[in-house]
Amino acid sequence: MFDAVLDNINWIADPVKPVVKVEETKKEPFFQRSPMVKASRSLDGMTPHQIELFNFDELSFPHVNKYIAGLPDYLTKYFVKRYIRTFKAKSRRDANLWIREVMDNGILARVEGVMNRYPISKIINKDDGIIYTFNQFEGGKLKRKTVGLDEFSINDVENFSKSIAADIEELIMQFEEKYIKTEVQNARTEEEIDRIFTALYQKMAYYTQLKGVTPPFYHQFKEGLLDENRMNIAMEKMRCEKWWFRQLSTIRSRIREHLHIAVGAVQKKASPYASREAIAEWRLQKRKNTQYIKQMALVNEDDDEEIIGLDEMFYKTVSNPAVRRAELMVRMRGFEEVAKHLNYAGEFYTLTAPSSYHAVHSHGGFVKNWNFSNPADTQKYLCAVFAKIRASLKRQGINPFGFRVVEPHHDGTPHWHLLLFVEKDKVNAMRATFKRYALEEDGDEKGAEEHRFTAKAIDWEKGSATGYIAKYIAKNIDGYACDEDVDLETGEKLKDMSRNVSAWARKWRIRQFQQIGGSPVTVWRELRRKRGGEVVGDEQLTKLVEAADRGDWAEYTLLQGAGMPTVKRDDLLARTCYENRKPNQYGEVSKKIIGFFNQKAIEFKTILTRTTVWKLIKKAVVEGALKNSGRRPPWSSVNNCTERKINTEDFSPDYQQSQLEKGELLTAIAKRKTWLEKNNIVLTPQDQMILLIGGKVRLKTDELLMFKNGALIKTGVTKWGRDE
Repeated sequence: MFDAVLDNINWIADPVKPVVKVEETKKEPFFQRSPMVKASRSLDGMTPHQIELFNFDELSFPHVNKYIAGLPDYLTKYFVKRYIRTFKAKSRRDANLWIREVMDNGILARVEGVMNRYPISKIINKDDGIIYTFNQFEGGKLKRKTVGLDEFSINDVENFSKSIAADIEELIMQFEEKYIKTEVQNARTEEEIDRIFTALYQKMAYYTQLKGVTPPFYHQFKEGLLDENRMNIAMEKMRCEKWWFRQLSTIRSRIREHLHIAVGAVQKKASPYASREAIAEWRLQKRKNTQYIKQMALVNEDDDEEIIGLDEMFYKTVSNPAVRRAELMVRMRGFEEVAKHLNYAGEFYTLTAPSSYHAVHSHGGFVKNWNFSNPADTQKYLCAVFAKIRASLKRQGINPFGFRVVEPHHDGTPHWHLLLFVEKDKVNAMRATFKRYALEEDGDEKGAEEHRFTAKAIDWEKGSATGYIAKYIAKNIDGYACDEDVDLETGEKLKDMSRNVSAWARKWRIRQFQQIGGSPVTVWRELRRKRGGEVVGDEQLTKLVEAADRGDWAEYTLLQGAGMPTVKRDDLLARTCYENRKPNQYGEVSKKIIGFFNQKAIEFKTILTRTTVWKLIKKAVVEGALKNSGRRPPWSSVNNCTERKINTEDFSPDYQQSQLEKGELLTAIAKRKTWLEKNNIVLTPQDQMILLIGGKVRLKTDELLMFKNGALIKTGVTKWGRDE
């Protein structure tokens, strides 16, 4: 849209700078979509990291800038930082050789390939003024630039979300005036009314697709399976600016991380598993979650004197990494005991995707046949392979049980580790099935036989089967007891890499751990809430409750399956009971667990485990009310609250949560605007994020800038040997 407007303009006016004429140029790469204009001053239109490079070494600038001028600034940062680091550590020649080797290795083609995966980047864009380029024969030039969704700030995403939601509201109003107010009144049957509202859904869905987003329940709609309730939910979402903000933010985030992978910023020579930007976002979100949890409390609706700090309750749930790790180890150990009891064999497998799903070689260097997949694509591929494997095993009467752990290669590409137990006479058939489907795609490529599927038999005499997978669990959660262990992927300390892995899993929304076979953990958790004791009139359920209370996963598994480790859901001894929650803002109704029951009993009797209703409230409100009443805060440490997993990412979404802190920082920047401009200091969004999470930004003078008590503070010169 903006390019079309520019085609009709032959000059660009600026109240401060002289008028400059537009020059027609040849077609530019993806990020350079607009005609060039001559610059009157050398720094006009430069991105913050172009300025950083210019200030570092003016002589090197023309050579390096010809490679990076067409890239967005968040990608330019990686090359500028790496170039400066190489220059300082070695020489200008070494730095120039590095940038030339990397860029001549097809960086722009890789960027183009990734961007073609996201048509939304061309649909949602904005005119961002001018950028600066340099040619050794023609000198400096300015050109108009249209930026896509990936270069939007959070504020830009918010504004576009509001604009899109407003457009849809206008569409609905027009449809109501034209059709609903007249047609519905004249409609004689339910079918005619359904036809009218289906037409409205179609119009809203079409507009949503034009914006590059998949409409809610669109697959069901195409299959003719969309009912009235889900259609109403879908339309409520499509008219909601917060829904649009979440959709656009997720896509923006994934594009940026995908491009970081494309240019080599995610690898063991740069930032293993996840980009520095993704890790910074993860840290910021973790800090916000912690702050939110600390300031909230749970109040008993039936007894307002019983109050529990949300932080206290959080650390007792499986949301706490230590609790989650301990529970996983208990379950794995239990499966191992079941396998020994039944004289089963233990197998440790690794599944890896074809080379075309990998962006960077394990020893460094770009993979030439990369198909531009991101980690989510590769995870989807591995899930599809495993679905075929399970279906084939089921046809053969093979029912393994165990666990699957997903972890990334150094470039973010996921692979699977599986600890499985099966009858000894079925091991060879299971291995053959895994290998067959693992090599189904590109199975004849070099190294496929060696790496795509590996199998190792568990030797019970040499040690525990759980020990084979324990380090993978620790690495993917909190690095517990891995202080001296080295990560084979990166050569770094395993404990230090756990944060990168956590950031990777959050960015791509990859489920790291999954139980295969066995009995459900949701029932186990509900049984443990009863804390032992007899279930009156039910001896079987009493034994199950006691086993769970002791933490005996092996006995729990065998009792649930009548002596067998794998059992169909309808044949389980105990199941969980649910009730509907109140509808959310879109009309969606979710279910919550309220207890468990013996589904084999003649008469179903629910054992309630969640009898207390809690409401969430700020501690400050509670303390203020108690202070005014003269009562002491009756904080309770009794664990009678729901022990469900608390998703801390839902506590305080970016859309609402960061506004106060962000506003304080922007105010502080505005107050120091004159000083910042005088010293040629440009604070990028990444710099602002570092300041928000309590970090320090290093200036070109080697001084540090920090944000403290609502103000920007400059500290003395540092002697640090690497960039912040």
